[in-house]
Amino acid sequence: MSPLQKLLDEGSLHPHCGTAAQRAALKAKLTNASAAEVVSGDLKLSEGDDRVLEASRVVVKGNLVLEDQSRLLIAGDLEVEGNIIHEGLDYALLFTGGSLSAKNLLFHGELVALGPITVRDVAWTYYNDCSTYADSLKARIVVADDRFDAVDAVQAEHHFHGHPSAMAAALSKLLVPDVLDGSGWSYREVAKHLLRGQDLLR
Repeated sequence: MSPLQKLLDEGSLHPHCGTAAQRAALKAKLTNASAAEVVSGDLKLSEGDDRVLEASRVVVKGNLVLEDQSRLLIAGDLEVEGNIIHEGLDYALLFTGGSLSAKNLLFHGELVALGPITVRDVAWTYYNDCSTYADSLKARIVVADDRFDAVDAVQAEHHFHGHPSAMAAALSKLLVPDVLDGSGWSYREVAKHLLRGQDLLR
């Protein structure tokens, strides 16, 4: 059984990814990756779909969409030319043994990258039942919405962390108005916006 397959038996990856040393130790075990894989359009994981890709690099030409209770584990790097979108408000898992990149990232579940995370526009993680584990995260805007993310270094023009009510006014000046209203935003509406390929930034 591969190290990635063993991770599927874990209820949480925190014991394996909570510190930089733990992430480095896990990365050292992921050495037998296969050739690169390219997905020509969108890649969508339906509810209950557990997928393990032992590839050294996975390129998704469209969006990567995960429904609740789906899990995607990749041995190497993940490059998404569109957006990474977790549809729903329950658990999901995205794990990469290397770097992770996308245009936008919207994720409610558990997110692990054993290499750097690079997002061109907005990296938005939501709710405190899960966390993000990575050495570094770079984006124009980083939003940790009512959530603790275990990222060692964050590089962003704007970095928001805390309860939605404390961020709404500042975010309203940066994001397009149709994902915001007087009381804040809807996670599901932001997801729909990204699925339509629309920009989040003004």
